[in-house]
Amino acid sequence: MLNEQLFQWALLVFSLLAGIGVILATFKVRYAERFLPHWNDLKELEVTLPVRREELRQTTDERDKRRSEICQLESRIGQLEATEGGLRILKEWHDANPEAPARIQQMMTDLERGNSEKAAIEQKLAQHQQLLNDVIQETSRLNVEKAQLIQEVSTFREQLPKLQTQKAELEKAIQNLDDQQRQIANKLSVLKEQFADAESELARCRSELDQVVQEKRDLMRERDQIMSEFSTAKFNLDSVSKKLEIADIELKQLQGRTETLCKDKRLLEVEVDELIKRRNSVASECLKADEELRKLNSQLEQISRERREALVERDQARADCNAAKAEMAGIQKSIEQLKDLAKGMQANLERAGVTGQGNYSDLFVPVSLAKLPPAPGKVDEKQAVERARDYIRGKGLVFPERMLHAFHTSLKSGDISPLVVLAGISGTGKSELPRHYADGMGIHFMLTAVQPRWDSPQDLFGFYNYLERRYKATELTRALVQFERFNQGVFEDAFEDAEIDDRSDRLLLVLLDEMNLARTEYYFSEFLSKLETRRMVDEQIQSDRARAEIELDMGGSLKDQKTLRLYPARNVLFVGTMNEDESTQSLSDKVIDRASVLRFGRPKKTNPEVTGATKICPKNGLTLKQWMDWIHPPTYLNNHSGEVDTWIEQLNGALDRLGRPFAYRVDRAIRTYIANYPRWVTNWHKRAMADQIEQRIFPKLRGVEPDQGEAAHALRTIGNILDQLDDEPLKKAFAASHQNQSTFLFRGVIRDENE
Repeated sequence: MLNEQLFQWALLVFSLLAGIGVILATFKVRYAERFLPHWNDLKELEVTLPVRREELRQTTDERDKRRSEICQLESRIGQLEATEGGLRILKEWHDANPEAPARIQQMMTDLERGNSEKAAIEQKLAQHQQLLNDVIQETSRLNVEKAQLIQEVSTFREQLPKLQTQKAELEKAIQNLDDQQRQIANKLSVLKEQFADAESELARCRSELDQVVQEKRDLMRERDQIMSEFSTAKFNLDSVSKKLEIADIELKQLQGRTETLCKDKRLLEVEVDELIKRRNSVASECLKADEELRKLNSQLEQISRERREALVERDQARADCNAAKAEMAGIQKSIEQLKDLAKGMQANLERAGVTGQGNYSDLFVPVSLAKLPPAPGKVDEKQAVERARDYIRGKGLVFPERMLHAFHTSLKSGDISPLVVLAGISGTGKSELPRHYADGMGIHFMLTAVQPRWDSPQDLFGFYNYLERRYKATELTRALVQFERFNQGVFEDAFEDAEIDDRSDRLLLVLLDEMNLARTEYYFSEFLSKLETRRMVDEQIQSDRARAEIELDMGGSLKDQKTLRLYPARNVLFVGTMNEDESTQSLSDKVIDRASVLRFGRPKKTNPEVTGATKICPKNGLTLKQWMDWIHPPTYLNNHSGEVDTWIEQLNGALDRLGRPFAYRVDRAIRTYIANYPRWVTNWHKRAMADQIEQRIFPKLRGVEPDQGEAAHALRTIGNILDQLDDEPLKKAFAASHQNQSTFLFRGVIRDENE
């Protein structure tokens, strides 16, 4: 009976251990089947990702190349239009001078060239006439092609934002894939470690199982021996007692071994439970890894689809580009033919007695400015500003007196900030303030409307037309010639018929209306640098003054020089207006850093009552000397220099915490503005400092997150300074710009008209 129970226990233990081995082997196989293929997919993904990045880079390069080709196409179309205009002028001249063949024949006779050469010349003229007709037909054809090209360019420009959006999405998807790949790699390393631990644990369990199997075999052999002894005992009754004693001893040993096996069984059961838990955990991790891999595969499929679409668009763009190149080659060939024709006709014109010297009379056409005799003696600044205020109100316009003082002081600070920018919503009087301020002060005024197509300084100052051999001047260039203080004699020496209306002792206020319709740094940035350079040169030394002068390309037709220069002296003031809407371009940091930006907020009343108005316009003009008498150096702060030093230091410290400190230029600009603020205003230095915080400090805070530790400390510092300046409207606007907001956004100050 005991032997049967022992056998059953041994068989149960063996079955349990065999089941554990089967479970572990099955888990290992399934784990390998589930995990290793995805690991191979990840390896393949790591290999293909650089290729896809390279394809994305090639697509981006192709897009940039296509954009540059479009710009070149537009430039060549402009050159073709200029060539067309020149040929039209030549045809008009030919139609207006029918006696040219007779004159040519007479010249040939005088030069003793025979009748045969005369006939040849007449034949050439007929050929030229035929060529001219061909040119007119070719021009009409090119106009049609130009319209088609413009339409294609617009199509390309419409496609550019889509390509840019796709590029950004692809880059973001690739970045997400990189992040997910790193996460999966980390998880895989953890799973590998767990798998290695499981394999080592499995090896240990197998060794214990082998030991148990060996013990089972030993028990089986002992059982066989006992059975043999039991059969022998039946035949030998005499030896039964001895064998029973031996059997009892062996039975006790077997019981001890059975207890040991039971203990081992319980330990194995615990270990099996732990292994099952580990298996479940690893299986859960594998399922998560499978889910993440499925997501990655889905994203890869999406990227592949987008890549295929991008490749299709790229191929289409290449086809369009090749077609455009073919058309451009035809246009270029036509342009070369037209150039050859123009050269031949120009040679005939020169042989016919037409001069080859350039025409620069357009530079000296008088600009339409009012005749203002100089104001006698010294002009009181306070009376002049108040007269301008009353004159503006007489025009039905009401601006806060604080705004008028800020505009006046910004113009006086042109030495360090040569551009005054009036920004805000449409309809707030940004264009009317400079116009009527100039009229009320006795300053000449010129309006220059910026066009969206402006992309170079030539749009501002004009250019030399080599086909027409004449300089195409703008109103601004003509005005700068008349207000030129140093180089008018050079113009008169270079051109004997130059008649210049000398206004060099007067002031001119130039308004660049809606200056951000085009990229300001394209057409004005270089000139703005010249204006800033004025304060670092000695105007009386020509070689030093040349650093701030503007060079005009005169076409190389002058006797001794290729260019003439204009010096924008301090008698020319520059103001720009900008609307803040979706149709305009934002100003670059270079422009903002060199400008005084006055923001027009929402008016407190849209239908205010006009008081103290007068429509009387001053009869005399303000001279440069009278204007310069009002301007003071940055050290002209009286006994307030200590307060100003403290405020500037605190402001720069607050901005430094945000990583946006300012340097010498802004420091000097703030001090210059305060030194030139109207002294008849109560607490003038505090008002001036508040204006500078609004104009120069608040723009640097755009985008700051107020909840951040350093940002909150910096904003508290600026708020403490505003408390010292006693400017309640500015404090309210400052609080509204960052309280209950995710980022700092300044929307302007709403002030009373009499403030």
